[in-house]
Order: sequence, then C-alpha cells, then structure tokens
Amino acid sequence: MSQSAGNTAAGVPQVDWTEAFDARSQAAFNQAFAPDVVLEATLLTRPIEGHERVARAMTVMSNIYESLEFTHQATSGRRTYLEWTAQALGGLRLKGVTVLVRDEQGRITTVAIHHRFLNESLLLSEHAGKQLLDVLGPDFFYDPAVRTR
Repeated sequence: MSQSAGNTAAGVPQVDWTEAFDARSQAAFNQAFAPDVVLEATLLTRPIEGHERVARAMTVMSNIYESLEFTHQATSGRRTYLEWTAQALGGLRLKGVTVLVRDEQGRITTVAIHHRFLNESLLLSEHAGKQLLDVLGPDFFYDPAVRTR
C-alpha cells in the first residue's frame, strides 16, 4: 500500500479499493474482490452479487464521478471505513462512507456504500441505472416512473 496518492487525502493510505477507484478499471476492481463479493449501496434497490457483476457495476459507477477523494479511514478487524467527498454529473456534490469487509485472504467480500444526501443520491442512482441497464437489468436502481411501497 502506498501513501496518499491520486484520490486520497493526506494521511489516508491507499488500499486496493482506493486504487481501483482511482484507476476506474474493471481489472483493478477484479483484483480487489473475492469471488462471492456483494455490493450494497444507497443507490441500489437491492444488492448486486458476484465478482463479475460487482466489478462491472463499480467500473461504470466509478466513471460517473468527476472527482472523488477519500478523506478519512479507520480499520477495525476485517472492516475498513472510508469517508469521502465527490462530484458527479456536472457538479452534483456528494458525501459518504464506504464500508469494506474482507475475508481471511484480504479480498473484499462486502462493499456497503452510503451516499448523502437523498436528492443527490436519487439523481445518481437514476443515472447509474441507465448506464448499467444492459449489464444488470432494470431492477437495481431508482426509477422515478416506478413507485413502490
């Protein structure tokens, strides 16, 4: 792990996740994930499961951001908590926390991405859903035309 490069603030070490986000490539995400990785996120209506699907989704989603900086990091056991700020879709400002859970080999088994705030999250979810429609189908992201209770 290198220190403070690309998309991390001073004092925040680079880890495979931050490096993959900086590279914005499926190959980089593939290296970080366990075969049974699960992605949970504020932007999703349900989890995305499986190495290839999660890596593809994260590649597309990381490319939606115009900028993203990991500002704080804490680790407890197999969990890493990364706070971040970002900009997407022509200036939409977001903040959030990502929780990574790792297996015994250090590969990421769970990614939980928590975005703030609601309006920005809904816009980003709708946009990501359009970008990933051919990969995941229509049921993973917010669609303003569909109302559920």
